[in-house]
Amino acid sequence: MKRKVAYKLKSVACHNRRRTIDVEYTSGKCVTVHYGQLGISQKIETAWVDKETHGRSIGMRFSDGTDTYMPYDQPLALAKDPEYLLQSHIERLVALVRHALAVKHISKRYLATQLGTSDNQIQRLLDPAILNKNLEQLYHVGSLVGLAFEWRVVDAA
Repeated sequence: MKRKVAYKLKSVACHNRRRTIDVEYTSGKCVTVHYGQLGISQKIETAWVDKETHGRSIGMRFSDGTDTYMPYDQPLALAKDPEYLLQSHIERLVALVRHALAVKHISKRYLATQLGTSDNQIQRLLDPAILNKNLEQLYHVGSLVGLAFEWRVVDAA
């Protein structure tokens, strides 16, 4: 099951009285961020989905006439969206495993043999776009390449 979270922007609206920006994604997800979270101190005249980046950034024009752009994922990171954070963590974890595989010259076929699975399963395991991972296999791959995983849970601030 390949489940990549859709992060293409659909619409954006700014509200100077509330000092917020509402962002809607094509997936239907809506996120609101406060100007203060973005370090914005002046009024926004207009905000738009940037067509040049194919809906992957937000353009903003301030009252002083300057323009700035914000990447599509910044509102998700600021809102601590669980799907976005999960995908970010998985991408980082898989990148570390893939780097270790490359540095140690370990083949995916060797991993498949050691895990008693297919080459295709290893490909899926190392694909950061696929969110549902077999953690037991990922831990096993990590141990084969000399990585140790630690989980840490902290109170959300």
